[in-house]
Order: sequence, then structure tokens, then C-alpha cells
Amino acid sequence: MTKKIIQVAGFSNSGKTTLVAKLVSLASTNGLRVGTIKHHGHGGELTILDEGKDSWKHRQAGAYASTAVSKGMLQLQVCQDHAWELNELLTLYQNITSFDVIIIEGFKASSYPKIVMIKHEEDLKLLAKLENIFCVISWFDLPSELKNQDITYFHLNDEGSYLDVLIQKMKG
Repeated sequence: MTKKIIQVAGFSNSGKTTLVAKLVSLASTNGLRVGTIKHHGHGGELTILDEGKDSWKHRQAGAYASTAVSKGMLQLQVCQDHAWELNELLTLYQNITSFDVIIIEGFKASSYPKIVMIKHEEDLKLLAKLENIFCVISWFDLPSELKNQDITYFHLNDEGSYLDVLIQKMKG
């Protein structure tokens, strides 16, 4: 069973993917087993890297799920007629294997403990709109009147400090 679920939320190009990659690397080097879930929020179809391969042919023939395995690697694609809900993805992940932490990128409206990335002033509306925020990483200094004492705030350039706090959160 998964110990921790942490969400990274923010608007496009706010640094979410960069932060997730740093968190995954840091957690992995600290001996944690990490899974990630990314919401492709820009619409359009995902790029499938196996076009023309057998697993692709299985899906083209109508398979609901197609799995390819090789040398300890598993590639799974499940197609359904509705958008994937985050709770479905978490159930799927938690039934595949046991993770120490799952890091979710996107799915802003979900209620998991979240880090919010703020790049522009107009992004500040996320602080009032989203729930369960425990950390904010901003590209600029935030006015003190916007800060909530229950949330930890960092400037993007203070990477060492926020990565220390976040690894402790993932270990805890």
C-alpha cells in the first residue's frame, strides 16, 4: 500500500514537470519507491511509442487493455470510453505494486496534499481555489498578506530548502 500521495499543481509552464523530475530523483536516491501520474491537460491524444508493434495491433483489434513485458519492464495501456478519473488511476497503481510515494502532476481539483507552482501574478488565484495546499513554490516574492501560516512558501531559487522539506514529507 502506498504511504504518501503528493500532488504538484499549477498552470502550464509553471515548472511542474521539472519539480516532479527532481522529486522523483531525490526520492529514488533516498531509497523510496516512486510512482508518478501525469494529467495531460492540454487535450489531444497521447503519443503511443509502439505504433506497428504487436501491442499496438492488439489495441487496434479492439483490446480494452494491452500489456507488453520484457526484462522486468511492463508497459500497460488501458482504453476506455470515458476520461480516467484520478481515483481510478490510484486504484490501478496501488494494485500493481506497492509504492512509498505517488507523485501526481496536475489534477488540480483533487484533494490530495499539494504543492502549488506560481509563475505569474494571475496564478495567485490558485491559492484561493485549490484545497489541501501544504507548499507553494513561486517564481517571485509573494506579498505577506497572501501567505497562510499553515502553508510553507519558497522562492523557486531556494531549491535546496524546498527539496529538503519535500523529501522529509515523502519519507514521513
